[in-house]
Amino acid sequence: MISLHVYMNAKAGRELELEAQIKDRWLTAMAEQPGFISAAILTPFSDDALAKLEAAKPDKKLEVVSFWRSEEERLEWVARPIHDEVFLPLLDMAEDVSFTLQTVMADWNL
Repeated sequence: MISLHVYMNAKAGRELELEAQIKDRWLTAMAEQPGFISAAILTPFSDDALAKLEAAKPDKKLEVVSFWRSEEERLEWVARPIHDEVFLPLLDMAEDVSFTLQTVMADWNL
C-alpha cells in the first residue's frame, strides 16, 4: 500500500472554492478508481494552538492524503482523462501545489 500526500495553499479569496472542488469533484472521482482505499483532507491547528503545543507549523493550509493498494494503480488513475478533468481546475485555484509519496509499512483499520 502507498500513500499520496498533496499539499496546497489556495489563492487569496479562493479557499472555499478550492476546498469544495477537492471534496465534491477530485476526491469523489478518486474514490471510484480501482486500487483506491481511502482519503482525508487535513488542515493545521491554529498558529496559537501549535505554538502552545510546541508543534511545527506546516507551510501549507491543506493536505490531502490518499491511500492506494499500489503505485501502479495510482498511476493508472493519473493516466485517465477524468483525473485531469477534476485535478487541473485545482491548479487555477491554488497558489502552490506539491506532493510526495510514501510506502505504508503497517496500517490499522484502513
